[in-house]
Amino acid sequence: MTISFELSFSPGTVIVGKWNQNTYQVERLLGEGANGKVYLVRRGKKQYAMKLGFDVVDHQSEVNALKVLSRSSTSFQHVWIEADDVEWNGIEYPFSVMRYIKGRSLTDFLRSKGLDWTYLIGLNLLRKLEELHASGYAFCDLKAENMLVTEYGEVELIDFGGATAKGRSVKQFTEVFDRGYWGAGSRTADDGYDLFSFAALMLSVTDRERKFVQAAGMLPQNRSVETLLEMLGHNRQLRAVEPVLRKALTGRYTTSKQALADWRARSLQSGRPVRKQAVKGSWITLCFAASIVLFAAALYYSFM
Repeated sequence: MTISFELSFSPGTVIVGKWNQNTYQVERLLGEGANGKVYLVRRGKKQYAMKLGFDVVDHQSEVNALKVLSRSSTSFQHVWIEADDVEWNGIEYPFSVMRYIKGRSLTDFLRSKGLDWTYLIGLNLLRKLEELHASGYAFCDLKAENMLVTEYGEVELIDFGGATAKGRSVKQFTEVFDRGYWGAGSRTADDGYDLFSFAALMLSVTDRERKFVQAAGMLPQNRSVETLLEMLGHNRQLRAVEPVLRKALTGRYTTSKQALADWRARSLQSGRPVRKQAVKGSWITLCFAASIVLFAAALYYSFM
């Protein structure tokens, strides 16, 4: 059953779970997508992300995936807090509460930091996908809006509405990142489905000439994976990892673990994904130099 979703909570609204009786206060709307609204809420001193679902069945499917991931020994551990219903004006709405993650959208991050960060972000995104796949799920709706990037390029996935058990039909996707849209494979949840989306996403966010948008608007008979491969061949920003993305677009990876290893090797050779370490290293160097200056000053004044 699909709920007619006109419900909207203003800041300060108090939501009480019908079954668990936990109380949350709404702080602001974080986002709205095809299958729900996400609010920043507070319970006591802690902040959480609360998603109110549009469709009961889809919402439960997402909760099931989050439960599995939350019990894993990966970075997804404890990502899910609880699920409940809220009764509002006589209607019950399902909601789930998740860990709140601070960060910026991928496009905003690259706009402010520069496209050289693509290599580090790609590395961290592949790490996330590899953990997800090892847990038996594919993300299936990989796009910039469904991820956040922290200050040093760490990546977090934030909307699991499309998460599907591997081997099953993909239930939610964005056309331009869907391999079926480009005639590159089926809409079955597996490692390769996410890897294709990953490659298309990397092409999209580094596309300064909007060629990706133009290609996505082609008629079906003119649109193919060959278009993306040609675009990749002319993308200087992704030159070091072009072989990895080419294999991802053509379905030549059986696991995301292989893609992660290849991306790490090629991006490390290019020297690009060391920004995080370089930032930390520069502070260490600066502090060491400052300590030497202070020590020298202390010796000078002690002998005066």
